[in-house]
Amino acid sequence: MLLSGYRKRLEADLVNWTQAGLLLPDQAAAIRRASDADSGLKLSWVFAMLGGLLLSAGVIAFVAANWQGIPRVAKLGGTIAAVVASISAAWALDRRGLARATDAAATCAALLFGAGVALVGQMYHLPADWPAGALMVGIGALAVAALMRSDGALIIALASGAAWLFTSHAASGGKLPPLYLVFLLPAFLLAVGRQGRAVHHAAVLALGLWLVLVAAGPLGSSAFGSQLAYALALAIASTAIGVLALDRGWSPLFSAFLPWGLAGYVMALAAQLARIFDPWGVAGSPNLPLVIAGVAAVVGIGLLYRLSRDKRSGLLLVAALATAAAIPLLFWSGIGFLAVGRILVAALVLISACLMVAAGATSGLRRVSLAGTAAFGLNVLVLLYVTVGSLLGQAVFFFVGGIALIGFAVYAHRVLARLVPAETGGGA
Repeated sequence: MLLSGYRKRLEADLVNWTQAGLLLPDQAAAIRRASDADSGLKLSWVFAMLGGLLLSAGVIAFVAANWQGIPRVAKLGGTIAAVVASISAAWALDRRGLARATDAAATCAALLFGAGVALVGQMYHLPADWPAGALMVGIGALAVAALMRSDGALIIALASGAAWLFTSHAASGGKLPPLYLVFLLPAFLLAVGRQGRAVHHAAVLALGLWLVLVAAGPLGSSAFGSQLAYALALAIASTAIGVLALDRGWSPLFSAFLPWGLAGYVMALAAQLARIFDPWGVAGSPNLPLVIAGVAAVVGIGLLYRLSRDKRSGLLLVAALATAAAIPLLFWSGIGFLAVGRILVAALVLISACLMVAAGATSGLRRVSLAGTAAFGLNVLVLLYVTVGSLLGQAVFFFVGGIALIGFAVYAHRVLARLVPAETGGGA
């Protein structure tokens, strides 16, 4: 939620709670002051980070402007001195309890170390090895992040590790560096104890890149179906982890899986629907990464069913994810490419999206409702763009689906109309 939207919602809630007698005016005022102070701290952290970036850029620009006139020893010694000075400044600021300034100084040190790696390679005319350079920068930034508890340095470490993974994958013709997880594990563990959302998303993306490249390969017709099913399974598992993290109060890092899982859910669902228009109708076959991802998706759905505190919204989300997970089974059986199977696939896609909207509405998770709405609208556009069967049959499909949704909406409205007065009266 955007900050302005959050503050408006908070102000409206404070007014309503005060009028209902749930909060005293002094308590509401204290909450407003705490919210304003938190906003100010975040703003100061942003400016501190920007200042650290400017200092790093200034050092790099100064060295570049006087490059030819600086002796080689002075270049190397100056770079080392700049890194040591930044770490020393971070250490001194940390002892004074200035966490934001400490983070900015440590981030500056990580950036200067990366510049130093490039500088040494240029001075001594070392052969270009982008993966090794990215790995060195990642290790240095990870050490700074561990010593100084710096979010900025940890983000640099995760980004450098992802660059090492991607460049190694490209240079080796599709092979992954076996030690990437050895690098990622300590970085991920450090991110678990941090509160910065940028760190959480960086850690999830670094893991997600590895998971994507594990199953990456030629987009042939035989492999494409398996890759789409793999992506859908990852999206389902990530969504389940993110929702459980919010519901059970797990580390905020795991809640960062939710938006990326929902984005993958929307895209993978549309891609699954597009498969019914495949003129070749190649089902594909499961492989080891897909089996592991499928097990993770099933375990995620099972944990969501067992551990969800709000059983109503939990069951709706379980139904939405399970319905989506059933779609690849139709293609592997060969039914998905037949006329009846195409209708079933389209129906399951729209049913899953509707259940996702309902799960988000009952749980209060707006992003879940938005993902379901986006999936529903996108797939309706796909169905309108390409005709399934005849135009008359497609019209009947839409009519039946629309009538069913309207009927369900009327039923849900009547149920809620009976429940709300009873809950309100019981509370009074």
